[in-house]
Amino acid sequence: MNSPSFSLVDEPWIEVTDGGRPAVVSLRDALTRAHEIAGLATANPLEMVAVLRQVLLPVYLDACGRPADRRQWLARWGAGEVPVPEVKRYLDEHRHRFDLFGAQPFAQVADLRTAKDETRPVALLVAAAATGNNVPLFSTRTEADPVALSAAQAARSLLATQCWDTAAIKSGAVGDPQVAGGKTTGNPTGPLGSLGVMVPIGRNLAETLLLNTPFGGQPASDDAPQWRRAPATAGWESRSAKGLLDLLTWQSRRVRLVPEFDGDRLVVRRVVLAAGDRLQPVPLDIEPHTAWRRVDKPKAKQQPQTPVRHVAGRQAWRGLEPMLATVAKADPKFTSSRLINQLHSLRPPAGSPLPDGLPSGTPVQVMTVGVVYGNQSAVVEDVLADLVPLPLAALEPSEDVHVFLENVLVQAEGLRLAGNRLADEIRLASGGESLPWDKGLRIGDALMHELTPVVQRLLAGLQRQPERWEQAEQAWQTAAERIALRTAEPVLCAVPPSAFLGRESKDSNRKSKDGKWTHRAATAEAAYRRAVRSVLGL
Repeated sequence: MNSPSFSLVDEPWIEVTDGGRPAVVSLRDALTRAHEIAGLATANPLEMVAVLRQVLLPVYLDACGRPADRRQWLARWGAGEVPVPEVKRYLDEHRHRFDLFGAQPFAQVADLRTAKDETRPVALLVAAAATGNNVPLFSTRTEADPVALSAAQAARSLLATQCWDTAAIKSGAVGDPQVAGGKTTGNPTGPLGSLGVMVPIGRNLAETLLLNTPFGGQPASDDAPQWRRAPATAGWESRSAKGLLDLLTWQSRRVRLVPEFDGDRLVVRRVVLAAGDRLQPVPLDIEPHTAWRRVDKPKAKQQPQTPVRHVAGRQAWRGLEPMLATVAKADPKFTSSRLINQLHSLRPPAGSPLPDGLPSGTPVQVMTVGVVYGNQSAVVEDVLADLVPLPLAALEPSEDVHVFLENVLVQAEGLRLAGNRLADEIRLASGGESLPWDKGLRIGDALMHELTPVVQRLLAGLQRQPERWEQAEQAWQTAAERIALRTAEPVLCAVPPSAFLGRESKDSNRKSKDGKWTHRAATAEAAYRRAVRSVLGL
């Protein structure tokens, strides 16, 4: 039987949306037909981001070069497609490094093994699969029923592992001088695990590639993607990234897929997974896909800014503040991502009569992706993914639409707090106690869920017609008031009779002669209605 082989250049393995339907295409097709392909499939957001960062974007940048300045970037945007001849020549030249099971297997170490030649189930590479202590809530599999990945699935899982793998103990590989007791400890998560990833998305894959391409600055002479460097060995190091290509293709793990034939079908059931290079530190000046938060009192050797991570249970639109922080203030709390800052610089200059730049109505979306780890980052608890329309006009702080969206965020938070206060008051009036802030299902959180489609429509409308922000403001106030009152109705309808008489308690925060306050359902409802109108400026 022939030796296993799977060329990422020619074999279909990249999941996309093509002609309104899901499809799987090769690396060559994905790049040469990028202007025809709607985009990468987002059903598995970890794999989608990994395929973009670890393969598509670095191949595009290395083959076609980085635009030198704003003018060159806009010229590529106007062309509307990837330079096909350059891409074809590049893939032909480096074809031998893109075989998943070749002599120099892609993103792997050919002879990686442990001292006892142990292998692990390939489910170790799949965040949603049960393996070891990582057991998703509704998993139907255990290690006694191992998963078998096709070569295409294994390729995507391998890339996702390089980006998002869990931390803690890894198998000790022969040839790794830092192995102790047959294992390595102190491993961090994959490099994207500490970020709140924000990926600009265009109308097709060609636009998405360019939206994720920074311009300006010459790459360092030793900056190269992993396939243009000497094949990795079991040894690893803690170091900084040499440049953007090195960062995008960062090998945070040493891996060897173990292929086998299941009849005529090539599958992967076992894998060797060991420690890889540790990124020290996250490069503020290179990393393109995260916003940053100011560290008020940095500790010794701590960076002055830290990545903004997405919060579980919090919709992406509620994180617009760091996303829109594109112009540095004297002492900014947030700084937007490098790519979104670049989008701000690509807008036409104020008052320019020429269409020199991206029009404000360009339909750009931002996909936010993150991982919530648990138990010392050794297990995956949740995967966070969301998609929000980004009005380009809102990237300029002096624009009315920017100020309006900032007000929407402030008002939404005010409504959330008002809803939670109403719930607490009803509980107190009924003889109970206030809920801790992090416990139970609260009215404010339900309200944010109900407001999400409203804000999504709002953002999409402002993308197309940012000048109509005043009409958008009126529509927002009307819809937000209606939803805020509607969301509270089930709680008010379920109030027991005792809550109408109320309950007296000591409350140092209330003004009363004897330091006591009577909590009543009617008083709570009236206060909530006043708060809603006050927050919305009605």
